[in-house]
Amino acid sequence: IINGSVSRSTPFIYNIGFGNDTQLHVDASQTNNTFSNKGYIIEADDLIYVSARVTAGNGNHAGELVSKGKASLGNRFRIGAITNLTVDNYNDIHTTFISVLASENNTTVNFSDFKPGVQLINSSTGDSPFSIVLNSGESYVIAVQGPLNPNRDGLIGSLVTSDKPIALNCGSFGGSNAPGNLDLGFDQIVPAERINNNEYIFIKSTGIDIVETVLLVADVDNTEVFLSGSTTPDAVLNAGNYAVFDGSSFDLNGNLYIRTSQKVFAYQTIGDNSASDQRNQEMFFVPPLSCQTPRIIDNIPSIDYVGSRQFTGRVTLVTKTGASLNFIIDGTNYTLAELSLITNITGPTNVVGNNNYQTYVITGLTGDVSVFSTEELYL
Repeated sequence: IINGSVSRSTPFIYNIGFGNDTQLHVDASQTNNTFSNKGYIIEADDLIYVSARVTAGNGNHAGELVSKGKASLGNRFRIGAITNLTVDNYNDIHTTFISVLASENNTTVNFSDFKPGVQLINSSTGDSPFSIVLNSGESYVIAVQGPLNPNRDGLIGSLVTSDKPIALNCGSFGGSNAPGNLDLGFDQIVPAERINNNEYIFIKSTGIDIVETVLLVADVDNTEVFLSGSTTPDAVLNAGNYAVFDGSSFDLNGNLYIRTSQKVFAYQTIGDNSASDQRNQEMFFVPPLSCQTPRIIDNIPSIDYVGSRQFTGRVTLVTKTGASLNFIIDGTNYTLAELSLITNITGPTNVVGNNNYQTYVITGLTGDVSVFSTEELYL
């Protein structure tokens, strides 16, 4: 048990330590086992934001997951990850994983819909479905690695269900959407029962088109996918199938509006600085547009740091057209116009196919960042 206090102006930062066997990490050689000493359950007496941030590979890679709080708990999940489909040298440093943590005793967790030919590490089940039983606070991790070819995208679209609420993390701890390089791309996701709309807006980052991708995973058959307001589907997916749209699908403002006929699990991978060697990839889970979305993100602490290493703070925002934005940066209040004097702001930009929303990109942020909108807000 670790106790602390936290406020908007004073984040609580806990160092998880170093290596492949911390409380946050499981070495690949330990997968397909039940753990009672992995992961964190964090409780507070008021609203908090929690992220787990890591650097790996002698500092060559960085990644994070953002806790979804109680919204993470549920019973049905579809998995996303970096695809690895064009990787030239697919080997054991490319790892795709799923980790689950039970919130109640005697929880049955079912894993199914693997791609044909998949082989889990430390498992004899191959691509066949299987089930486990976990008690409250216990976790279970499965993973695949190269060089077996079906493992490249073999966990994407797989189904995890449970009879009691679980939390789930997934993604790539070493992967690439491009032929070269690799990075970390993983997140905590929410269950199907929390996905309450079928519309999305994605904002492109600064990578090359093959890296800048949207991954949509269908949960039911005959899921139609429509891009940029089109009435003709660009893809029709069955349960467990996925579609990838790269950077060429975004509009001239760097936005991509997608509508689907059924709920999907949406993931986005971004890149950095048009790097021709495809470095600095990152993947995260993306929620759909919803009128239930809050108007406040309060706050993201130390936005430019992973551990002791400083990066460039960048925020992308989606909000309703005509909404007013205000900010608190390290305790100082700013209007959008005032913030533009000390950072670089692009926007508001329109979204092809959906005039109800506009987007912003803000770079050069440091410290603790809070954003307030007069309408629903996605950050």
